[in-house]
Amino acid sequence: MKLILTENQIRSLMNEMTSDEITKEANKADLNPTENQKTAGNYRMGHIRVKGMKITIENPKGSYRKYKNEDGTEGKNQMKNHYGYFSLTKGKDGDAIDVFIGPEIDDFDKVYVVDQLNKEGEFDESKVMLGFKSKKDAKDGYLSNFTPDWKGFGTITSVPLSVFKKWLYRGRKQRQPFSEYAEIIKKQLKENKNKRV
Repeated sequence: MKLILTENQIRSLMNEMTSDEITKEANKADLNPTENQKTAGNYRMGHIRVKGMKITIENPKGSYRKYKNEDGTEGKNQMKNHYGYFSLTKGKDGDAIDVFIGPEIDDFDKVYVVDQLNKEGEFDESKVMLGFKSKKDAKDGYLSNFTPDWKGFGTITSVPLSVFKKWLYRGRKQRQPFSEYAEIIKKQLKENKNKRV
């Protein structure tokens, strides 16, 4: 007797979540935590697993992400994608590495990373775009989560999932722009290929 599994059964065995399960989990996030809860990070959030990576969702798609400007004024952006961070990681800003979940989260093989800039135009931190079909879709997705006058977009780099995971869990690598890391990896792969020839 031949055993045939459905795609959902395979995902379940691999501890992967479908886009519907991700949305259900994302909607568990508390959208009105107190300032103390935000600082401590001890409020209800969604917890998902994508391609073996643990992700915490702070803002589900459709919710408003509130922020404070340097001058003390407050603002908010409506999220066009689920937004959160990779568990057990640390970005350049000292917080976990942020991620936007795209519409193709059930089937993607490339990861897109935005080198976000600060107001001086220097590298600020990395923002990861998971579940997007192309670099253009990932860039459009990133920009859709900010105000039209947002100047933080620097560059966007695409890499295979395997390369991305090596960067994600290697501590110090996140302190530089992702585009620099990706360029180093490309050179190493090219050199290794040339050595074999």
